[in-house]
Amino acid sequence: MPSSPSTSQSTPVWRRTTCADPSRSAGNSCPCQQEGHREVAFRIYLAAVPLLALSLIVFYALHSVLAWTGVKRWAAARLGLDRWYRLGYTVVSVVLFAWVAVTFGVAPAGPVLFPPMPLLTVAGWLIVVGGGSLATVAVLRFGGAGFLGFRPERSTGLVRTGLHARMRHPIYTGIIAAAVGWLLLGATPASVLVVGITFLYLPIGIHLEERKLIAAFGEDYLRYRREVPALIPRWHTT
Repeated sequence: MPSSPSTSQSTPVWRRTTCADPSRSAGNSCPCQQEGHREVAFRIYLAAVPLLALSLIVFYALHSVLAWTGVKRWAAARLGLDRWYRLGYTVVSVVLFAWVAVTFGVAPAGPVLFPPMPLLTVAGWLIVVGGGSLATVAVLRFGGAGFLGFRPERSTGLVRTGLHARMRHPIYTGIIAAAVGWLLLGATPASVLVVGITFLYLPIGIHLEERKLIAAFGEDYLRYRREVPALIPRWHTT
């Protein structure tokens, strides 16, 4: 009568729970446990990264859709949100951004793509603060409360003064700078994914925004577009 196979031979490798390495010291996890932990982490990463990408795509897609003039008119006519549409837009944007932040926090960061260096850290923080400040000043130019929707929007006409005399989209310029600075602080696969999708969206966002501005201001905006660069500031305004 043939002998029955041993437990270690009949049990698949991925189901074994005991370590066969007798040389491991007490208190240290065995190689098979370490391998299991790495496998679990990799599976979490594979599940979290598509979710992070999806959250960013939904965030930017709805950002553009809700900013479309046709959607604003529909919301004003059907939902009576003419006065407070901007506030609703802000609330939706905050909720979607929170979703992006949560998925980014859940996704394993992965390995740092380059070792931290003091010079890069200082440069990264300076660029982050500079880009954030630039975007904030550009927002406040339109009135912070009105821009966020806490007050009814007021028409400012075509703004060509201040930062907008040097570049057409200082908010986007500030976002780009802050994103680059963030990567310098310690780029990981997750942060590179966020910045990459953001950079892919920006040309689309600029194109859609400029179509809306051309429809609103016609030849005045076309002349402004010919005279002022989109993102890289010009140093002479005359």
